[in-house]
Amino acid sequence: MSIYTHIMTSIVLVFAQVASYAVQLPATAQLTQTAQAGSTSTHTIQLTTNSYQPLVVASVTPSFDEAVVSPLRAAQAAEEASQKAAQKAKTVVHKVTQKAAPLVIGGSDAFAQLRFCEAGGDYTKNTGNGYYGAYQYNIGTWANFGGFARPDLAPPEVQDAKARETQARRGWSPWPSCACKLGLM
Repeated sequence: MSIYTHIMTSIVLVFAQVASYAVQLPATAQLTQTAQAGSTSTHTIQLTTNSYQPLVVASVTPSFDEAVVSPLRAAQAAEEASQKAAQKAKTVVHKVTQKAAPLVIGGSDAFAQLRFCEAGGDYTKNTGNGYYGAYQYNIGTWANFGGFARPDLAPPEVQDAKARETQARRGWSPWPSCACKLGLM
């Protein structure tokens, strides 16, 4: 009798899961059990109702696809969407970073731009090409200005003073390439 109770309970549970609201159906059930030697037993349930609507018996246990595959695919899709959103955010940040104003070392006046163009703003520049310092003077033009043998050995204030003096005397012509690039000539 206990298996009969178990089966009726299962049927009631199936009906409760299928129906969206509680419906009482007058029904009778008959259990037949068949057992054969060396095999598993077979249970047959015959359900008779007084309802004209067909009854659908659904499995209480979800299938492998419903229980495992579908949630896994949903999690993978969510992860992929999250990674795409993060990549898009990185791309936007990278683009915003590239739109920043250009870096000018030592200020934005014409002499700071000239220093940056001539020597990258480095007052101690000595590349071995015969031009020295932030304004790339040769030894003849420098002429021991301020008591320093070469411009790259002079402090920034002395190099800036010499550049302002040279520009006042000769204009921007001592720096033809950078003066043209900067629109000073």
